Amino acid sequence: MINYYVQLLKDLDRLDPYINNAMFWMVVRGRAEPLTVTDVAHRLDANLDTAIPRTVLEPGREKVVVLEQSGHDVIVLAANAYISDPDIWTRLTENAQAWGFWWLVNNTNRLFYAADGDLITKVDVFRPSPAECTGRNPRALDDYLGAIRALVAQREADDRAGAFDAPPYPRYPHWEAALATVEAMTGVRLDLDRFTRKQLSIQARGL
Repeated sequence: MINYYVQLLKDLDRLDPYINNAMFWMVVRGRAEPLTVTDVAHRLDANLDTAIPRTVLEPGREKVVVLEQSGHDVIVLAANAYISDPDIWTRLTENAQAWGFWWLVNNTNRLFYAADGDLITKVDVFRPSPAECTGRNPRALDDYLGAIRALVAQREADDRAGAFDAPPYPRYPHWEAALATVEAMTGVRLDLDRFTRKQLSIQARGL
């Protein structure tokens, strides 16, 4: 599955390298009944009066969030966005769950799981040991973190072996492993069509 996301990011790089510098992807799923795009937009404190159809790759996408209904889920995709306000998690995951991953150009990143008003687990994919995960239940995602932890272990072993002493330096698919982990947790695949198809875009004050 990681190889699939390696290819996806290569394909995206050919379309628009900017999106690979800073991406946000989240799957929101209602507990008792499905949520709609409108539900999630309201929970993200968005003004639907200004919502227009466009892709996440179009110019002017700074802090613009694209929403798509996908069965019982709502897919949230954005460039250069993240959630920092605890109140957003409270509203967004009332009687719902949310899984996702974001990263920024400075390599700040978080893999996350939130549910029922709380941020359950946050993981920095460069520091995914149980002691470094945070949230109400830092070990809730342990069953899904094998590939991410294996990458970090490999990088540390390569460093001890001198792999970073001179170029070419090895590259590790940290982002791709995290995206594959979101798919494993949700059963939802992030594909190229989600980036190129026009969907409802909003100015979300919660992101």
